[in-house]
Amino acid sequence: MDLYAVLGVRQGASAAEIRRAYQKRARSLHPDLNPGDPVAAERFRAVSQAFEILSDPHRRAQYDRGDVLPAAPPALEVGFAGFDFSTEVRVDGPGLRDLLDGVLRTPRAEEPARGEDLEQSARISFQESFLGARRRLQILRYERCEACEGQGRVSRRPQSCPACKGSGHLRAAKGRMLFTRRCADCGGQGVIGEAPCARCQGEGRAVQSEWIEVVVPPGVDSGSRVRLPGAGNAGRRGGPAGDLVLHVEVDAHPLFRREGADLQCEVPVTFTEAALGAHIEVPTLESPVVIEVPAGTQNGQRFRLRKRGMPRPEGGRGDLFVSVRVQVPAVTDEPSRQLLREFERRHPEEPRRDLLPARPAAKAR
Repeated sequence: MDLYAVLGVRQGASAAEIRRAYQKRARSLHPDLNPGDPVAAERFRAVSQAFEILSDPHRRAQYDRGDVLPAAPPALEVGFAGFDFSTEVRVDGPGLRDLLDGVLRTPRAEEPARGEDLEQSARISFQESFLGARRRLQILRYERCEACEGQGRVSRRPQSCPACKGSGHLRAAKGRMLFTRRCADCGGQGVIGEAPCARCQGEGRAVQSEWIEVVVPPGVDSGSRVRLPGAGNAGRRGGPAGDLVLHVEVDAHPLFRREGADLQCEVPVTFTEAALGAHIEVPTLESPVVIEVPAGTQNGQRFRLRKRGMPRPEGGRGDLFVSVRVQVPAVTDEPSRQLLREFERRHPEEPRRDLLPARPAAKAR
């Protein structure tokens, strides 16, 4: 038998690697976790024997040379029933806590566990993101089992515990030491008056389909997440429920563009309105608002309407920024051209004067 292969380590493995490999295999093959399994018991004995030899530097060297190893002395049984290992004990020599951990620790498979979170997605319009929305969703989730009231176990006629054979405690070997601990299946009573729930297989929950209504608050943006506490999967064996997380996507708006809680939009004005000034009506997400465009307004000039943007999660609202787009008409008739030339003559301007290099002065003759 290759002892290194039994532990699943290479021949040059360190002492720490050998100890970790032994702990991993011993925990999965321990007779307490595999009651009535002779194959697991035999493999557990082989793993324990391999660790006993390879953890001793002298005996490991003999094994590596191919020497015949002397038979190990009979194991000395030491009972530890009722000993409290919760107090801190300092012992010269590393690894004592690691050595005892796999034997003395009571399995926690029956402890309550929190349910998993569920995720759903929903798409809403831009207007709904401003006002808020409601969505009715069908979800498939674990609900508390009614047969066992979420505990995963139901009462039955008391019978002798099969794990400890009615003794109330279990014995486990670790090298040359024999440990005794309270049976976790019966709580040390030796009898079991409960059994796993047949409906939920001991989970304490069962799958159900359900319709729920989700409220999307005002002001959400694309990529926002709405969390509903306790609306996820029910917990195992009476544990707390998880959450339902709704991922929200918002449709684009044909006019408004969002930047955080602020809104941007572009409003066209005529050449005459921009030149002479005017009062114009601009749209908002609620109702149109009249603003004043002063005389001489330039293309791209922005006007700020306070608290006309999106709601903020912490309270208040953003602003609406209106950009002006001046529309210049195409003049095709001669009378209109004459009017514009007269206008240009009366209001001469050089808008590109600072962009062009200065022309040299003409030489006098």
